[in-house]
Amino acid sequence: MDLQSGGARRTVRVHLRAVGLRDRLRLARRTRLPDRGIVGELRSAVSGRVRKPSSAHLCDRRRGKGARVTNAHSLSVIVPAYNEADNILGTLESVTTALAPLPIDYEILVVDDGSSDGTGDVVRANVDRFPRVTLLVNPRNLGFGSTYRRGVDAATREHLVMVHGDNAWSADTLRALFTRVGDADIIIGFTRNMWRSRPLGRTVISKAFTLLVNIITGRRLKYYNGLQLHRADVLKGLAIQSSGYGFQAEVLVKALRRTRTFVEVPMDLTERARGESKAFRVKNAVDVLRTIGLLCDIEWGLAKE
Repeated sequence: MDLQSGGARRTVRVHLRAVGLRDRLRLARRTRLPDRGIVGELRSAVSGRVRKPSSAHLCDRRRGKGARVTNAHSLSVIVPAYNEADNILGTLESVTTALAPLPIDYEILVVDDGSSDGTGDVVRANVDRFPRVTLLVNPRNLGFGSTYRRGVDAATREHLVMVHGDNAWSADTLRALFTRVGDADIIIGFTRNMWRSRPLGRTVISKAFTLLVNIITGRRLKYYNGLQLHRADVLKGLAIQSSGYGFQAEVLVKALRRTRTFVEVPMDLTERARGESKAFRVKNAVDVLRTIGLLCDIEWGLAKE
C-alpha cells in the first residue's frame, strides 16, 4: 500500500497478519461501516472501533423474537420406554411437532426397555407415520440409566436429549428447549409447575434431592432430573455408572465438569394422560440414594468420570 504526504512519497509495508489488521478490516467491511475510503477503514480497524450489532437486536434474540436457531444443528432424541404402549405415539407426535418448524436435522431413537405391553409393536406399526424413528429393544428390563446409555451409544447427531416415553411434555414446551440448541454446552430444563403437576410427596422428595445435590456439588441448579440437552461428544466420553432413576444427576454433574457453559430453561410438565408413573417406587428411591453416594465420590475424586 502506498501513502503520499506533502508530495513526498514513501512506501509502507503493512504487516497485516502480524498485527491482526486484516481480520479487523474484514470485520469492519462486514459490519457496513460508512464508506470513508480504504485509509478511513484502516484507521478504524487499527483503533478497534468496529460497529457492533445494536443492543436492541441482541435483546430481540434473547427474548425469542424470530428464529433462535440461526445455524443448522443436528439432534438425537432418545425416548426410553417401559410399558408405554398407551403413551408412546403421543410422545412421538409431540417431539416431531416440536421439531418440524426448526432448522434441525434430527433422529428419534425409541429404546424399548423390555416392555411386556407391546410398546415396541406399537412403534413398529407406525414407522410410516414417523419415518425418522429407529426402534431399539432391550432383551429384558435393564433400567432407566442403562436404556439411556444404549441410546447415547446409538446416536449419530451433534446434540443429544432424552424425552421420556410417557408423553409428559407438550410440543410447545419441547420446542422451547429445542430452540436453545447451540446456545450453550448444556441446556437444562427445570419444571416450574412441579407443585401443581405432581403429587405432594414426589415433589417434596424432588426438591430435597435437588437441595442435597447442590450442597454436595456446590452448585445452585434448579433441577437435576429434567430434560437435558447435551453435546454428543461430551456424553459419549462419560463413564455413567448409575442405572436407575438417579442417573440423570450423575450425567449432569459429570457433564458440567467437562464443559464451560450452561443455561436453564423453564418448562411446564403435563399430567400423564394414561397409566401410572414408574418413578415413585422403593427401588427407585434406593437408586437415588446410591446416586447421592456416587456424587459424593465424584466430588471427592473417588469415582471414575
